[in-house]
Amino acid sequence: MSGFSAEWLALREPFDAAARAATLVAELRPQLSQDTEIVDLGAGAGSNLRYLAPLLGGAQSWRLVDHDAALLLAALATTDAWAAARGARTERRGDALAIHARDFECELNCERADLGAIVQRGLPAGCLVTAAALLDLVSEKWLDTLAARCAHARARVLFALSYDGRTVCSPTDREDALVLELFNRHQRGDKGFGPALGPDAASAAQAALRRHGYVVHARESDWQIDAGEHAMQLALLDGWLAAAVEIAPDKQAQLTGWHERRRAQVAAGRSKLRVGHVDVVGWL
Repeated sequence: MSGFSAEWLALREPFDAAARAATLVAELRPQLSQDTEIVDLGAGAGSNLRYLAPLLGGAQSWRLVDHDAALLLAALATTDAWAAARGARTERRGDALAIHARDFECELNCERADLGAIVQRGLPAGCLVTAAALLDLVSEKWLDTLAARCAHARARVLFALSYDGRTVCSPTDREDALVLELFNRHQRGDKGFGPALGPDAASAAQAALRRHGYVVHARESDWQIDAGEHAMQLALLDGWLAAAVEIAPDKQAQLTGWHERRRAQVAAGRSKLRVGHVDVVGWL
């Protein structure tokens, strides 16, 4: 699986939180029991927990699963600081963290594991399986296996922030369509799970869950990145350029010209970006 830096995850976290479909979490809550275990796949630095824990409320038991030990350490430290800033009492014990907040109680444990293999294992009965910004990296086979494992465990699911290819740059540039087409092709490359679903992830997840008997609800959860958000815009432009050049190195001069024009728009405070994502929940 392709790695992501703690810096990038921290940069995107507020945009993720603003974009996510809170109405889907409200629809999911009645499907959860008081002692539901929550398994967070590709948990990274823990932003999914920090978003969901206050919305879910009550007593929660989280298992954060990721292949990157450094990110899991960052998840513990960042979540500890976040909880303390909310006035919660915390207890750190090795790779575990207990949070005692006014609106929720949370036990958090970290597990370093290869996500390419984890779907071959069983899941806790009746758990909630969640992931944020993961499904566009995985293959259709991996996703269908996960859906089957979830159904066998009668798990509820919440898959957030799957990139779906709907990107709008304002003002427009003559090379926008080329860059985004190349980026979307790059997104379908192997990220460690086989050919990635990329922009098809959200629709593939809904189809896989329905095949396994799930009731499925979905909502758009687009990033809205305004003109003043220079750091996020520049990070995205740099990432899009790198991916596009990797796919079409013969077009490097053309793509670099696009990159320079778009960066100039950002510097002038005229650029806005909208990046399409979809949130999906399901239950049996």
